[in-house]
Formats: sequence, C-alpha cells, structure tokens
Amino acid sequence: MKYLEEARLDWANAAMSEVSVGDRVLNGRLECFSCKKAGADKKLAKSLEAAYIQSATASGSIGSLADANTRKLLINLISTMNASFPDYDFSDLKPEQFKKEIDLRIVVNSINTQLAEIVEMDDLSFLEKLWESIFAAIQPRDCEIYTYIPDMDGCSDPFSEGTLWSFNYFFYNKNMKKILYFTCMSRSIFSDTDMEDDEAMEMEDSEMEDYDEGDEVMNVMDW
Repeated sequence: MKYLEEARLDWANAAMSEVSVGDRVLNGRLECFSCKKAGADKKLAKSLEAAYIQSATASGSIGSLADANTRKLLINLISTMNASFPDYDFSDLKPEQFKKEIDLRIVVNSINTQLAEIVEMDDLSFLEKLWESIFAAIQPRDCEIYTYIPDMDGCSDPFSEGTLWSFNYFFYNKNMKKILYFTCMSRSIFSDTDMEDDEAMEMEDSEMEDYDEGDEVMNVMDW
C-alpha cells in the first residue's frame, strides 16, 4: 500500500499526538493509502490469497473467504495496517476480526464520543474541522467503512499492550482506490512505568543469577 500525503490532515495528526488527559495519553492519526500494490505488498497479497483459498469456509461480517472480493478486501485492510505499523505483522488476522459498519452517522458519533476528552481541552470546532478534513480527503458517504476489533487475549499488537481503549476505522473508497485509516488509542501513563519496572526487575534477577553462578564457581575452585 502506497502512503499518500494529505496535507489537510496534518493539523489533525498534530492535535491528536501524545495528548495528556489526566493519567492517560491519547494518540490518534489519520493516514491515506493507495490500494495499488507493489513490491512487498504483491508478495504478501499472493501468500494471503493462497492461504485464504485454503480457508474458504471462514467468514465474518465482511463476507466469506470463498468470495474473491472478500479476500481482496481483507488483504487491503491487513496491508494498510502493516504499512501503518511497520513494527507489527497483521498477516494472521481473521475475517471475524473486522466488522463492516452500515451507518456513517453511528461511526461519526462513536468517534466523536471517544475524542470527547480532546474536545474538552480544545473547543467544539475541533470535531467540525476534523470531519471537514476527512470528508475532503476520502468522501466518506461514498465509502465502505470497516473497523478492526483487537483480540485482547494474548495478541501482540499496538492495541493490546497496555491500551485502555482504541478504535480503528477504515474508510474504503473503491472509486478513488484509496483507504483512509483512522486509528486512536488511550494508554495509562503508568503502563510504561510498569514495563520499565518489570524490565529493571528482570535485569536485577539476571545479575543475581550471574552473581550466584560466580560464587558457585569460586566455591568449587576453593574446594
């Protein structure tokens, strides 16, 4: 998926970056991608297509993998996430982890509710300007809209590691051959501290083990 520069979204990305809200930090971003594949995308699409054909009985609200259009859609959604989060691999996601949204108004209200804390810190014009920018970039009324539902049980992705809540919406405009990906997550400011404490404890345990092993060697040598 080719990343598309959208200057009209820059202000929104800046406004939603590392927003401190009490004991939480919000991070959101809007990115546009072309559905045209090249290089690694083609290789990934080919491998996923082969895997999906073997799992043709699987299905979800986005459709059945027996349908070539559903397979193409799922590949586009996964490729978008891989492009947006290059440190993660979403290739194993299943169709049931994506949901098709049927009402744009519900999507807008849901996003507005989640971003209410940012609005309180700024002003009501934030949401108005946000949606003006989104409509200019992707024309949501002409889009199919999908959302990703993270699997919080043992899933290693940016939405399950210390995240309090997150949303992931894909505005897919087939005529434009373009996807606008809107992702946002809220984390506790204590989650990073807890991780650092765990890492420090692991290092201390490792050093103690090395120290104990050294003592054993010295005792054997003395003996």
